[in-house]
Amino acid sequence: MGAIMMALSIRQPWAWFILEGAPWKDYENRDWTDEYAKAQLTRCPVGSNFLIHASAGMTVREFDEACAFAVSCGVRVTPRFDALRRGGIVGMVKFEGMVRSSSSPWFCGPLALKLSNAYPLPFRPLKGMLGFFNVEEVEV
Repeated sequence: MGAIMMALSIRQPWAWFILEGAPWKDYENRDWTDEYAKAQLTRCPVGSNFLIHASAGMTVREFDEACAFAVSCGVRVTPRFDALRRGGIVGMVKFEGMVRSSSSPWFCGPLALKLSNAYPLPFRPLKGMLGFFNVEEVEV
């Protein structure tokens, strides 16, 4: 049995923009309450890495709106709807902290996770959960 690691579910194509976008998505927005955010920090402390889980759900409308937003952030290449892996682990990223404001075009608030050093991993099917959750570590 491998080590346990934290993961966070992120809807596609947002997960793709974190891992593959140019410029890549450096903030993951959340509408967590202060109490919930504090609890999440105990699960995944600032400075640690976490796995990116691509949620299973994604409508064509959500995809189109996300791609339009990404283009407004300077992204020049967007993924194909049918090419996105969903319902499993797709990458890893370093958690740099939680912020309530940023000049990044990716920040929409009211709270965001600052991300760095994102990279894709081989797809591993896995059911997601809300907030940070434990998974057996994948090979990196």
